[in-house]
Amino acid sequence: MTRHILQTLRGSRLWSRLQRRHLVWSAAAGIALAIAYNAALPLIFSTTDARMTMERMLDAWSGGKSRIGGEPEIRFWPEPLLTLPAVTIVSNGPNARPLAEIGRITATFSLLSALRGEQAFDEITLIDPVVTIERGAEGALNWQKPHWLASPEGATPEAEPAIGDIAIENGRLRVLDHGTGNGVDVPGMAGTVKWPAFAGRLSAQFSTTIGGEELAWAFVCDEPLTLFAGHIAPLKTSLTSAPLIFSFEGTGKLSTQPFASGHLQMSASSLAALVAWYRGTSETTLPAGEFSIDTRLTTGDETLKLDDLQLTLGGAAATGVLDVGLPAGEAPQIDGTLAFDRIDLNGLPALALEPSEHDDRLIRMARSLAGGWRADIRLSSQEVLVGPLHLTDVAAGVMIDGSRASLDIGDSTYANGTLSGRAVLSEKGLERGGKLQLSLKNADFAAVLESFGLKGPVPTGNGSLNIDIATGRPFWETGITDVFGELTYSLTHGSVADFDVHAFTDLVRKGEFFSLSEASDGAFDFRTADIEASFGNGTARLDRADFLGASGTISVTGVIPYRSGSLALAGTLGTPDAAAEPLQFFVGGSWPNAVISPLSVLVGPK
Repeated sequence: MTRHILQTLRGSRLWSRLQRRHLVWSAAAGIALAIAYNAALPLIFSTTDARMTMERMLDAWSGGKSRIGGEPEIRFWPEPLLTLPAVTIVSNGPNARPLAEIGRITATFSLLSALRGEQAFDEITLIDPVVTIERGAEGALNWQKPHWLASPEGATPEAEPAIGDIAIENGRLRVLDHGTGNGVDVPGMAGTVKWPAFAGRLSAQFSTTIGGEELAWAFVCDEPLTLFAGHIAPLKTSLTSAPLIFSFEGTGKLSTQPFASGHLQMSASSLAALVAWYRGTSETTLPAGEFSIDTRLTTGDETLKLDDLQLTLGGAAATGVLDVGLPAGEAPQIDGTLAFDRIDLNGLPALALEPSEHDDRLIRMARSLAGGWRADIRLSSQEVLVGPLHLTDVAAGVMIDGSRASLDIGDSTYANGTLSGRAVLSEKGLERGGKLQLSLKNADFAAVLESFGLKGPVPTGNGSLNIDIATGRPFWETGITDVFGELTYSLTHGSVADFDVHAFTDLVRKGEFFSLSEASDGAFDFRTADIEASFGNGTARLDRADFLGASGTISVTGVIPYRSGSLALAGTLGTPDAAAEPLQFFVGGSWPNAVISPLSVLVGPK
């Protein structure tokens, strides 16, 4: 019976009305509860107290004085959220200096904690923060350590609020150094800092875009309080971008004399792309080869040591050790050894030294390094390629002392001989050129001339060459006419190709003008050849050129204006017949199409 009555009610309009009334009352009750919830919670969670709590947290974290200028806002749905606009932080003291300006801060909080009268914030987000790190002319920083970081032996500050999780949106970092006038401005930063407990791990991750390239930085420290208190602690950090990758893992100390010991790695897939990113302009003068450093780094009070160093630059790979000294009040000193497998300098054109502008940062850096550092680095390489030169078993050294810089080649093998030399930069700077001294001994000069592509009647054999040249112009602007100096060239048991001394003798005796090519069907063998020359202002002066052979003796002197490629030489030809008078002649025209004028033609009657 009862079941029948219920079925009848369900099918009736009365039941529908009861259901609608139930839904209406339920909705009304929900709305009423929501209104009561939103009306009651602001009474429980005071915005004034929230402002004061956040200011105390910021003061404790930063060591400065914070102020929230805007009116706090609270939202309770879908989760409780506090928004604090217009936040500023300045340093303590009579001369307050800006530390940070934050567009607004948002933070979530617990309702249960609020009901208990506690205001604890979670998931804090700093939106549009601008952090300023400023170093005054006297060296003092605007940021000072908060008192809990100055606690002895890195003791954990139990009473201080833990930092927890902080997110950064659209942050900006400004670094100003009034002592040097340099500065860094990094906009568009985003990331997170996670430090749930002072005694626990600190991790941070940030990303930004610099020069059109995305860059990410990460930092992890398991003993952050020890690190910030100025003691040694384990840490890991990395920097990742398309142009450059950097990482370090080991131990470190933050103090007036920082310390680090661990594994350092740095690499760039393209040195040209890295320099172009740094300069902010396209770079076409540097090779596109890889650059990388892998080493065990250790720093001391005034030293930096790179052990087990593996260096890659372009196609060159090296291993070695470098010690960097940083004595107080003195120029830094770099000492060490680098052993290369192969160095190819042909991929680095001379144009790479040329600054694109007079205020180019790289050229200023080169001047600073040359003028402010001292270095004594020993280099070795199994082979070195410089233009047509192919050197093997090279031992060299780089010396920098103030404004003086030099490269000394102590020993190397070239053309089956021994090559040594020295290159010295001008003490007045890169723009004033420098000097070059080379000495090649016991070499096969047929191979030398072949590698340089020199043809024609040129003396070859086994012997020695000494060159001492200099220029007063920038290397990137120096041409052959801007070089001055001298050379000596001595050969034994050699020959002059494309020079038939017998045909030459007959043509001179005829007393008529002739081309040197008319005496090119043969070679002149000599026992010794000695040449001395000096040059400058686009002209070479041949002070001596003596060739002594079984078929005759030749001596030549004069000038060669290589600016125009012409010749003006006077010579004598002595035959094996000691009683015969030496033949005299004049060499004019241009090389290698020289024109020979017998003396009889020049001084004889018209």
